[in-house]
Amino acid sequence: MRGEETEAERRRRWIEREAAKTQPKTMRCSKCGKEVDEYMEIAGRVLCVDCFLLEEMEERGAMRMPGEGSGSG
Repeated sequence: MRGEETEAERRRRWIEREAAKTQPKTMRCSKCGKEVDEYMEIAGRVLCVDCFLLEEMEERGAMRMPGEGSGSG
């Protein structure tokens, strides 16, 4: 039968909990599969920085219309 936890036990438990919060979360990129500490979460998907930038560039390229910036019109 265990009694109430001591102040030292409570402090140790608190330190362990706070230390766990500071540990970087390693995630796997949903596009390339790399395990990374730094990532972006977009629409429920985890993307590494490289894949995120690639998708941003592709998206901007798709938004560009033919003839845009040519001065015609």
